[in-house]
Amino acid sequence: MEGKNNRLIREKSPYLLKHAHNPVEWFTWEKEALAKAKNDNKPIFLSIGYSTCHWCTVMEGESFEDLETAAFLNKHFISIKVDREERPELDSYYMRAVQAMTGGGGWPLSVFLTPDLKPFYGGTYFPKEPRYGMPSFMQVLEFVAKVWKDRREEIVGNAEGVAKAITQQQAAASGEKLGPKTLDEAYTSIVSTFDLEHGGFGGSPKFPVPLTSEFLLLYHFRNQRELALRAVEKTLEVMAAGGIHDHVGGGFHRYATDRIWLVPHFEKMLYDNALLAKLYLEAFQVTGKRSYSDVAKGALGWITGEMRDAQGGFYSAQDADTEEGEGTYYTWTPDELDEVLGREAGSATAQAFGVTKNGNFEDRNILHAVSGGTVEKKWLDSLYRARLRRPRPATDTKVLTSWNGLAISALSLASEVLGGSEYAKRASAAAQFILEKVSRDGRLMRRFAGGEAGLEGTLEDYAFFAQGLVDLFEATSAPRWLREALRLTGLMRELFEDREAGGFYLTEKAEPVRIKEVYDGPTPSGNSVAVNLLIRLAELTGDEEFRASADKALNAFAAELEQQPSAHANLLVALDLASRGMREIVITGKTGVEVRPMIEEAFRTFSPNAVVLVSTSDTHEELSKISKLLEGRKVLSKPRAYVCQNFTCKLPADSVQALRTQLAG
Repeated sequence: MEGKNNRLIREKSPYLLKHAHNPVEWFTWEKEALAKAKNDNKPIFLSIGYSTCHWCTVMEGESFEDLETAAFLNKHFISIKVDREERPELDSYYMRAVQAMTGGGGWPLSVFLTPDLKPFYGGTYFPKEPRYGMPSFMQVLEFVAKVWKDRREEIVGNAEGVAKAITQQQAAASGEKLGPKTLDEAYTSIVSTFDLEHGGFGGSPKFPVPLTSEFLLLYHFRNQRELALRAVEKTLEVMAAGGIHDHVGGGFHRYATDRIWLVPHFEKMLYDNALLAKLYLEAFQVTGKRSYSDVAKGALGWITGEMRDAQGGFYSAQDADTEEGEGTYYTWTPDELDEVLGREAGSATAQAFGVTKNGNFEDRNILHAVSGGTVEKKWLDSLYRARLRRPRPATDTKVLTSWNGLAISALSLASEVLGGSEYAKRASAAAQFILEKVSRDGRLMRRFAGGEAGLEGTLEDYAFFAQGLVDLFEATSAPRWLREALRLTGLMRELFEDREAGGFYLTEKAEPVRIKEVYDGPTPSGNSVAVNLLIRLAELTGDEEFRASADKALNAFAAELEQQPSAHANLLVALDLASRGMREIVITGKTGVEVRPMIEEAFRTFSPNAVVLVSTSDTHEELSKISKLLEGRKVLSKPRAYVCQNFTCKLPADSVQALRTQLAG
């Protein structure tokens, strides 16, 4: 302990720093803590959470700031605090353990380990006093301390069993070769859970699940299934109208606590908004509905406005809580609307967003669009400025390489679909920031916080960021981004690939064991992004080694895909691309200005199976050394496009109309 501070005061993570003043003698996951557990023969209490986690904050206030609880922890346990966003490998492994032991999981994740790091007891939130059918945290601590003292041999044996179960769960990831029926079964499984009345999938709480909707858009593109598109559109429309959507500031909250998308959990995450912005842009490509592109612009405006570091990277999240309580920052009363907008505009806004004196959330109102009202943009701008004067939710200013990759992808697509250079500039600045500030000796680091880069990059960091660079290359045609993507993909394979069995480990080293994560949850898995990346690079470069690596990974995870296809939405996209093939679009011309109309045509409609390579006089020589797609294709006096698919090419297109006809075929 250092005065009133504990060891966490030395950390950079905002989440860990939140706990730096607890009376608990916290360690981070470090050699000193692990050695002390062995030397003292004490069990480890491992607490994993993240900065915007509401129940993490509640448990801290109830238990970790309580002197009696802290004294008991300090006497009987080695307490370790982990930011799941910094150490996803620890979170993944011990989440599996708790799910195996209890059938559920979540955050805060509370796990008790033997000194050799094997889990033997766990759960999530434990209250200060017994309630909700749960024991109090102190009761849990007393129970664990007693059984560790009296039944240690039994506990160690049980822990060995849990560890083996997790390992066997991994080993089961090699199965039959995948077939086209997997995609059909996944579609059937997903639409069976579609909420026809309120959109989304399943009951409450409702999560946006953008990866599921992306798969449905691809399935509709391939099979023209009307229900696939209807499920996506209904979900996007109801979400955009609901309280989960921040109508004033843009973007989306984490999830809805109800079936109708009205009452959200108010935290806002970078990854949610990057993935949702991309999804709304793709829906706009499919349907041409401007309402979708407007929602995407709002989410990207929040990312580039409130979440952008001065050096170009993007922050991780904003909290749900302020001192006034959860959601107060985002909610309104009729009087507050009148005060900001005046009586007439305030009344119209209240009508449009269902604002009443009684309210719909703790005597206040979550804005949600109701039929029959319109709101002028200048009114929303005024509300936004007024809201900024309120006590603001805390922002987790940690810059994560992986999530920045997702933001770069969304911004790159926006520059292609919406036009204008600002989105590409923001994406390029973020990419440059990661390469310059969040890298060390050419290798990616996990995060940048407190002015320093730290922690070795994981599979997610390499896969997500390299994918972002490929998207940025397609948006800007700048060869440097493709070069960096190829370099980082090579490093990704060197550090993480299982060359024998296929697939990729989450980390280079065992922490505590090397695991392969393939579940696509709120964010895609590192493996699913890696496979998609490899397939695209194989098409862009002609390097068949990338394709072989992707095919081997898909085969490695065949059992998981067959058993639960709907839980692997992004891997299903990779399976579709690998099994049904991709389209190559090559555009050549003297200058970027000259080829611009053809580029716009290439991105005008939804083409999830396409890679786009643009070569001009300035870049042709360099790109020809990277990509076989340019073999025999010179820059001519006029722009020209080449469209190929399944080893067959159409005639060169010398006009936008000719290209449009070929892409429609």
